[in-house]
This record gives sequence, C-alpha cells and structure tokens, in this order.
Amino acid sequence: MSGNAPGALLRDAWAALQRGQPAQARVACEAAVHQAPESFDGWRLLAVARQALGDAAGCRDALAQAHGLRPHDGATALDLGSLLLQAGDADNALPVLQVALDALPAEPRAAFRYGTAAFMVGDHTRAVHGFAAATQRDPQWVEAWNNLAASHGQLQEYPQAIAAARQAQQLRPQSASTHQALAALLSNRFDRQELLEGLGCAEAALRLEPNLAQAHRTAAVILRRLGEPHRAERHARRAVEIAPLDPDTIEVLGEQLLASGQTDAAVKVYADAAAGGVATPAMRRQHGIAQLLNRQPEAAEATLRDSLRAAPDDQRAIAHLGVALAASQRLDVAASLIGLHRHVHAVRLPTPAEFPDDAAFHAALATDIRQHSQQRWEPVGLAARNAFLSGDLLADRSAAIIGFEQALRGAIDAFIARCQAAGDDAGSDVFLRNVPQRYRLHVWATQAAETGYIDTHIHEESWLSGAYYVELPPAIRADDPTHAGWIEFGRPYAHLPAWPEDALRRICPQVGDLLLFPSYLFHRTLPYHGSGERISISFDLAAA
Repeated sequence: MSGNAPGALLRDAWAALQRGQPAQARVACEAAVHQAPESFDGWRLLAVARQALGDAAGCRDALAQAHGLRPHDGATALDLGSLLLQAGDADNALPVLQVALDALPAEPRAAFRYGTAAFMVGDHTRAVHGFAAATQRDPQWVEAWNNLAASHGQLQEYPQAIAAARQAQQLRPQSASTHQALAALLSNRFDRQELLEGLGCAEAALRLEPNLAQAHRTAAVILRRLGEPHRAERHARRAVEIAPLDPDTIEVLGEQLLASGQTDAAVKVYADAAAGGVATPAMRRQHGIAQLLNRQPEAAEATLRDSLRAAPDDQRAIAHLGVALAASQRLDVAASLIGLHRHVHAVRLPTPAEFPDDAAFHAALATDIRQHSQQRWEPVGLAARNAFLSGDLLADRSAAIIGFEQALRGAIDAFIARCQAAGDDAGSDVFLRNVPQRYRLHVWATQAAETGYIDTHIHEESWLSGAYYVELPPAIRADDPTHAGWIEFGRPYAHLPAWPEDALRRICPQVGDLLLFPSYLFHRTLPYHGSGERISISFDLAAA
C-alpha cells in the first residue's frame, strides 16, 4: 500500500478496484474506516468492494454507515434502499427510498423503487405517488406504467388504473402482458362496452401468447359477467390446464361451475385442489360455499370456519357461514354470529352549516345526485335494478356533497371509536375483531323510481357499509305491513338455502338517517309502487 493514512488507503482501494482486485480493495477500505469511522467516502467505497465480492449483507452495513453520516445524500439512499428492497425488507427500505425520491428529482429509478417498496408494504397510495413520479421522469418506462395501473387498481381507482394500463399497452402493443393487464382492469367495470373492450384485450393477449393462463382467466371472468357461461367455462378450464396450481385460476373455474349450477363439479374442483396442496384461505372459502350450494351445510360450516381462522376478515366467508349455520337448523347461533340485531345502527347526520335547514340541504343533495357526472343506468354486474347509480359521488365537489362527506366522516370516526372501545368483547365478534386502524372510503348514490330496487348483495371488499337517505317517495311508510321500499337484512342470494321470513330484519328508511352495518350482511331494498323517487347514498369502508 502507498501509505497508512485514510486518504492514501482509499486511493489504494480505488486502484485495486480498477485492477479487478476487490478483496485487496476491501482490506484497504476496512483499514481506512477503522482509522476514520466518520469517513463517508470510506464507507461508500467499502460498500462497492463488498458488493463486488458478493457480500450483500456487508455491503448493506457499509451503506447504512454512509447513510447515517449523510442522511440526505440521494445516491447513498438509493443504493441502500435498493439493497434493502432486494433483501425483502420493504419496511426499512421505504423511508430510505423516500430520501432518494426527494433528493434525486430526475432519477426515475428512485421513484420506481420507492413505489415498489410502498406496494410491498401495502401502502398503495404512496405506491401511486412513486410510480406516477417514475412515469413523469421516464414516460417510456412500460413497467412503471404497469405498476402505476396495479397500484390504482388496488385502491379501486379504476379509471386512473385503466388510463395507466392504456399507456403501457400503447408503448408495447406486441406484448401479451400489457393487453392482459388492461383486460384484467376492465373486467372490474360495469359498463357493457368496457367489458367488451376488456374481452377484446384478453383475446389480443391470447393471439400473441395462446397459453397465457391469466388471459384465459380474465376472459372467463368477463364472459361470465356478459352472460356467456359456455364460453366462460371453456376459457376457465383452459386456464386451469395451463396453470393447475394457481389458486386464482382454480377459483375462477369453481365460480363459473357454481354460476352454472354444477355444484358437484365445483366441490370436486376445490377438493382436488386442496388434495394437491393448493389451499389458500380464499380457496377454502370457495370450497365451503360450493359445499353449501351442494346441500352439505355441516361440511360447509367446518370448511368456512377453517378459512376464517386464516383470514378472519373475509366478508364472504362470514356471510356464508351464517347461512350454513341457519341451514343446519341453528338460526339463533347464525343470527348471533352475524350480529343481525346487534350491529345495524341508525345515526342522524347534522345539517351542514352552509344550509339553512334539512330540507334545503337534502333538496340540493338530490339535485347533485340527479345531475352527477358519473350517473349510470343499471350497471352490468351490480345489484341495481331499474335504477341509476353514480360512480364516485365525491368526484363532484358541490357544497352539498362536500357537506355530506364531512358529516359522514365525522359519524364514521365516532362509530369506529366506539367499536374500538369494545375491548375484550371484540375477540369473539366477527365484526368487532376486524375494526381497521386506517381506512379508505368509496361513496356512491342510487336513484330509483317506481319498481326500482337494489337486489340482494354483500360488500366483499370492505368492513363497514352504510346507507343515507336523501329523498323518499310517499309510498314508503313506517305503518306499511308490506314494507314497500324498506331495507331488508338477512336474506341470502336466491340460490342459497333460505333464511326464514320471520327472522329477517327490515327497517323503514327515514330522510336524514344514516344506517351503518357490517359489510358481510346480506341486504337488499324492496321495490315500491307510486310517484316519487328513492334517492340514497351508500358507502364502503375498507382497511387501508
């Protein structure tokens, strides 16, 4: 070595690296940082030497020392965050990559890796921020557009997700994966034209790559929603032939068989998958639902309880477990499990200060709903019948909608606080044990005239749901023995074992009331006859 001073040692280390001698460089760097532990350059060069020797852990340690000395250095943060990410430590990578994102405003890799870390920890809002920045810094980066689409999709922000997927498709039109990514997003839509476009994208992917299982699976989902069961089943079976161990693919085939009334075949599909080692919580839940439809309520109960042990917040599993218990002649146990008489609450929302009284507020809110920019008639795949549904109600920022949102959030926050205060009672309660710490909200409106109604459904992707009543027709009355226009809880889908009529819960809506209830509760609105409209606002609240 040319000398023992730290600077001389680092010059020797750099020269050794240039000669392709990383082991000699490491020795020199280690000597330098031993003498001068505050040497930022020493730790950085040591990281390079250790990386060249394949010592990933040692490289991370050296970069961590350098990062501690200069916590705002963007290049160091990018290198350290990238190594943490490669090691699967997204939690610790995320704040480090935040530094890189901010300190390197022209570097797309910093934004992309920040987005990746955020996606891995389940923070999809920050993932959107990262991947959006990556696409701004490098508009030709297809993977950044794809990941931006996936992040928006996780937030159920489908218009933004679809727009990002279209960019990826345009940049790489000969890639089956870009067509499939767009098809998968469009499969979540409710407009028939969008579903047909999604089917076209899936078919384009299959022309480019005929054995792409995901594209067959997506085609099956879309065709089922379009009412073409035979074509859907063909695609679903082909997907399973190609990817026999993929849980999502098996689930799509099972769902299609159930939708076609082939319950024996569906039970066998799920049983064979379990025997083959494919046993995710969702697969167990679907197996239980298939058993229930196949008139095996006791077996269904056991399977659904097993799935809930692994995924205690699975709304479909909870809903169908209640039906299985009732079908086994244990109605009291079923009603207690789902909290049919315990977890439906009515809350009176205050009138926003911008309005003189309730009547003025509700009149303005009803007008905003009728004129909403995302109003759609009977969207495909949703429960609305002879009714309009808005998309995201909060997208239109009128005074009435903003005032409603503020009142709604206040009521929700107060309700969650009460649920969190339940303490020891929460453990055995399938609703209270899943109270989210943070949440995201989706709000939409329904406008129905005579004979319009919302059919039986649950809200599978959320924890809490609700309905707020804006305008009601004269036919909806508390003294009506036929319950016309009321909301009903407890009745399962028609193809499931029936819930006794005298055990259903029906509530007469009142303008200004907000009903809060678990998302797993089967519910519907009843049709009415007469003049006037039934205008209501619904929401889903899911853990964020």
